[in-house]
Amino acid sequence: MNDKPIPENLTGSGSGFEKARYPLAESITKEVLDAEVRKLEELKKKPLLPKLWGYIKLGGPGFMGASLTLGGGTLTAAMVSGSTFGYKMMWIVWLAMGLGLFMMAAMARFTCKGDFTVIQKQNEKHGWVIGTLFTAIIGTALVAVAFNFAQVALGTHLIESLARAFGFSFPQSYNWIVYLVFTMWIALSYGREGKKGIRVVENFMKWAIAVMLLCFGACLIVVGIDWKGALNGIFVPWLPSGGKGIDVFIAASSAAIGVIDWVFFHYTGLARGWGKKHEKLARFDFIGGLFLPFVLVNFIVICVFARTLYVQGASPDNAQELARALMPLLGEKWSQVMFYFGFLAVPITTTIGMSLAGAMAIHEAFNWKPDTSSWRWKICILLPQMGCLAVFFPDPLGLVITIAAFLSLTNIVVGWSFYLLINDKSVMKENRSKSYLWNLGMLLQITLLNAIAITYVLNQLGLWIK
Repeated sequence: MNDKPIPENLTGSGSGFEKARYPLAESITKEVLDAEVRKLEELKKKPLLPKLWGYIKLGGPGFMGASLTLGGGTLTAAMVSGSTFGYKMMWIVWLAMGLGLFMMAAMARFTCKGDFTVIQKQNEKHGWVIGTLFTAIIGTALVAVAFNFAQVALGTHLIESLARAFGFSFPQSYNWIVYLVFTMWIALSYGREGKKGIRVVENFMKWAIAVMLLCFGACLIVVGIDWKGALNGIFVPWLPSGGKGIDVFIAASSAAIGVIDWVFFHYTGLARGWGKKHEKLARFDFIGGLFLPFVLVNFIVICVFARTLYVQGASPDNAQELARALMPLLGEKWSQVMFYFGFLAVPITTTIGMSLAGAMAIHEAFNWKPDTSSWRWKICILLPQMGCLAVFFPDPLGLVITIAAFLSLTNIVVGWSFYLLINDKSVMKENRSKSYLWNLGMLLQITLLNAIAITYVLNQLGLWIK
């Protein structure tokens, strides 16, 4: 087991790194990185569609982030929104995620033009409470463990439902083993044989997002869409009075993006060996790989439920009941299977993403060198798999509420820490933020996170007007 600490100075120069490199990128040769940079230069001269396809193929961390963020909580919030309010609250999706892009741009800058790993730099500049405790332990690792309970509960329920649709029984009490083995196998593939293992997982996430879009899109074709209502919901802000709308607003906004997403994008970018000439690719990646898939999947799911359960006046309050209520309204068996299959991709990819994010954060917290062949890395990867207990203890409400409360706080504190770092001349030198718009966007996101945290606490105390 390698106890060598993570190098403090990681510098992007040209295509790759001239000094120490993030350990997961050590096996990527300078020749490979130079070839990638040349490919990026060639893409600048290509027509729009070949250029976009080229960026999609070269991207990865953004798609990994989308797969992490498109979890059971996100999709449940979209299902509840559609079944309860129809199309009216679709605007929240692009607004919450859109504001998050300003912070993602900061993470891209740290990754490509910083000379550090961000949690270690937080420890140096803002103290270990901000870096190790709030960012690594609470904001990333504990979130990965606690929130995976819901992913496993949802995923195993969907496997059972799919089996029933094909005429046989495969209950949660048994199928959790399949869920555990499959997600564990994919997560442990990351970094195996260097870049090859990284690309295997990234490509799996890309295909999983394609499956979500294809399957949910097929369901939308079956049920149809009210284009006028949908466009109105996308562009006209609306919130109902009372606590129900506020709850959906909190769920949709907090599910969009936060500490774990920021950290995951940064470290998966470092694992790809991204340097100074990769920043444009990184920006495309968090827009085309994270923002667009997240928004499209949410829009489609909201529309499906707006066209079905909202019209019927039915509004169950959890994912399993929502899916069960939707099935008869989809008609043919193939469309029901498509919905379950697309939905199953959601918790599976989130479990894989949480496993990787948690392992990276724990290694940073203790200044361990991430070595994918070590038992320590494998144990850290497996920690979120405690969520398999959800099969027997499906709603660890106290744990989730506690972690969620801390998460609301860490989103604000870590957001301010990253804002200060990106504007710190001693840290970023000539690469610090010099844009008033960029700074304003980050401040708006921090303000939104602050409002969510305050409202969340009031709700938990029962002080919000219902």
